[in-house]
Amino acid sequence: MTTAATLDDLRIRILAGEVLLFLETYEEQRWEEELAALAGEVERGLVVWSVTAGPQPPLDSQAERVADPKAMLDQLAGYPREHLFLLKDFHPFFDDPCVIRKIRDLLGRLAAERKSLLFVGPVANVPLELRKDAVVVELPLPGPDELRSALHDVLQSLSPAEQSLPIERRHTALGSPLSALSSSQEDRLVRAVLGLTLSEARRAFARALHRCESIDDGVFAQLVAEKRHMVAGSDLLEFFDLDDGVSDIGGLDGLKEWIAQRAEAFSADAQDRGVSHPKGMLLLGVQGCGKSLTARATARLLGFPLVRMEVANLLESARGRSEQNLRDALRVVETIAPAVLWLEEIDKAFAGFEEEAATDATMSRMTGRFLTWLQEHTAPVFVVATANNVSQLPPELLRRGRFDEIFFVDLPNYSERRQILGIHLQKRGWKPDKFDLDRLSNDTEGYSGAELEQIVNSAIIESHAGGRVVSQEDLDRERELLVPLSVTMEDEIFALREWARVRCRAATPEYRVLDVIDAEVRRGEHLHVADGVHDERISKWIELAEHGQIRAAIIEHVRQFDRVTFSRLQADFAPFVPTAGEFGLVLRSDPRILVWPRLSSQLVDLLIDLTAAKRLYINPTAIDAYDPPVRPKLAVLESLPEEKQPSPAWLPLQLRLIPPLEGTPRYHRLARVRMGKA
Repeated sequence: MTTAATLDDLRIRILAGEVLLFLETYEEQRWEEELAALAGEVERGLVVWSVTAGPQPPLDSQAERVADPKAMLDQLAGYPREHLFLLKDFHPFFDDPCVIRKIRDLLGRLAAERKSLLFVGPVANVPLELRKDAVVVELPLPGPDELRSALHDVLQSLSPAEQSLPIERRHTALGSPLSALSSSQEDRLVRAVLGLTLSEARRAFARALHRCESIDDGVFAQLVAEKRHMVAGSDLLEFFDLDDGVSDIGGLDGLKEWIAQRAEAFSADAQDRGVSHPKGMLLLGVQGCGKSLTARATARLLGFPLVRMEVANLLESARGRSEQNLRDALRVVETIAPAVLWLEEIDKAFAGFEEEAATDATMSRMTGRFLTWLQEHTAPVFVVATANNVSQLPPELLRRGRFDEIFFVDLPNYSERRQILGIHLQKRGWKPDKFDLDRLSNDTEGYSGAELEQIVNSAIIESHAGGRVVSQEDLDRERELLVPLSVTMEDEIFALREWARVRCRAATPEYRVLDVIDAEVRRGEHLHVADGVHDERISKWIELAEHGQIRAAIIEHVRQFDRVTFSRLQADFAPFVPTAGEFGLVLRSDPRILVWPRLSSQLVDLLIDLTAAKRLYINPTAIDAYDPPVRPKLAVLESLPEEKQPSPAWLPLQLRLIPPLEGTPRYHRLARVRMGKA
């Protein structure tokens, strides 16, 4: 139920004369405000009591604070008719029989005077003696409207200093003014925190948007991570951070497009139009072809928390415990909804179901319960199940209505192999265009995505051990050493393909056409000749920079030249990475001491990380190390002062691989600031 619907229900119950209402919630402050407004609507007085503050307002302005619960119950008769009494955290006092007896004695009088007791707390432990007279109401968490209001409050509260953005860009990146934030962005931000309390959501928004320069996938992943604590106490579910995105998947364009369409169905606009929540998908395919990666990327695309459930973890020997574990796990998933429920290798969980059902009643009941939940659940839980072999799955699981679609993920074709190789090189910081991926993709026909990743990973490890930059020869050698699964399990893969050919939707669209295109490309592939020739005279730092290894290249640059000024570093790396920008590097201990101005955010962050990790050291140097045209137009400090500077000044420094002789730690803690126009 929504907050509004719950308030309507409480209004009716109060007007109908309900005396004992047990309200279960962790959001005491929010619901105290809501109930105060409700009391005004139904023209009831409101008295709030806690063991620390006593009744507010008190019965007599001169009376002492009544903290004892029995004394408070004695005072109820003294208040005027038609009152509501909000009693906070009263449940510990139900251990006292006198308290329970006193409440039972008051029931008739309270009903006659139209008074109601509202017990509010995180638990609703109703004593056995009061169960026939009490009503338990689970107060819902905030819905999209309340969370959207909290988002607006947080955005408006961010100061320009916190935003770290110029005024002309601030409204486009952070949504201030709010009208600049698109409705789809608002919907995704709100969906990401559904399931949190209002205070938790506010804190999550504040953390995620603090110094945030744009609303990107990283913001949504950070918000979703706030729900980790909701499954932390469960041994039946495993929470995953949203580290992988759709861009990490090579190929599978048909599957990606389908997921993107389903993501739109969770929007507020779709709900307004009566679009039902998608139920999920079953991914069938060859091992190592990206099914698990797709499950993780789906959660990031939807902006939902990813929770994995393994059926084997639910099984216990005690009678009824396995079924209870399943109910508990599904209840937790629905509590944190919207969410993605990941069932990995579901074929192993239900293997031999038909045979076991006749002898194992527990497995039969669990399967029936789970199938019913798949069909009937209304919470926005998107189920992603993966399987390598469906021959032993119960037919009921494959029936439409349990899943929206069944996809077959085959071995990657030529173009998909090229994408996968490029993705894994880029993820490890190597530029794909420095390698002959066309030839390597042609030579790896029948290789799975996991095997292609292994080729790249092994080549990088081997080259690093040999003290050289990874080369095409390293990739080719690792390819020759690896025997693909399509060779060792050729018959099984052929049978799987035949089963799925007319029963599943292909994750790669028009794969027959793509096969023809691949063949045409391959016919001319052997004519390709690389036109770059390795030059042994090229410095190692240049090689690393050309391949995108900027962090390692900076270290090698300092190693080669020993003493590197910031102006030289900025100039030497300009051909490989943006080095000029609007940020300045300052000492964290005194931000008025400038290290170097007008750097790009990428270079500033790299230098901060390298010096903090003590891979590089800041050393003092003479002003003559810097040419006059490049020197900052500020007062020059000859040494690091003991006191903080009253006005901005420049301290000439340089980069080395060894720490300064004086060894002060103040050099190792750098920070970035946005430079002004002057």
